[in-house]
Amino acid sequence: MRLPVLLTALLLLAPGLAHAAGPDALPDRFIAAWNAHDPKAFEALYTPDAVWVPIAEERTEGREAIVSEFAKIHVGGWAQKVTITKKDVPEVHRLRPDVATIFFHMNFLMNGQVVPGVQRALILVATESNGEWKFSAGQLTKESPAN
Repeated sequence: MRLPVLLTALLLLAPGLAHAAGPDALPDRFIAAWNAHDPKAFEALYTPDAVWVPIAEERTEGREAIVSEFAKIHVGGWAQKVTITKKDVPEVHRLRPDVATIFFHMNFLMNGQVVPGVQRALILVATESNGEWKFSAGQLTKESPAN
């Protein structure tokens, strides 16, 4: 009798467990969404009112608009041809129990090889609501050229 109750409880909790890891899991979730080249995969990563700055001259506001921008580059665009990997261990700083900053560098790969000159860094603000961590703001930046 206890086994069916336990299995039922696990099945009901399972969707929430995928996001229970905290802000530390967000870089891997972002990379998985990117490498899937499925714009819908980005939906679960952003809050409804998120802000995304992919380049200094552009600011995208709202999850729907952010997902739309990812769709433009992933469906038939340049991003469809590349994958990304973490270049270093993400730095996660909890500012409050429900707010964290995340910073990491990443490489763009084409055919499994690093694309020279296209290294990027991500700075993200993550917030927790109802047990789920999502991006509230993020900026993709270019790395400075080596001297």
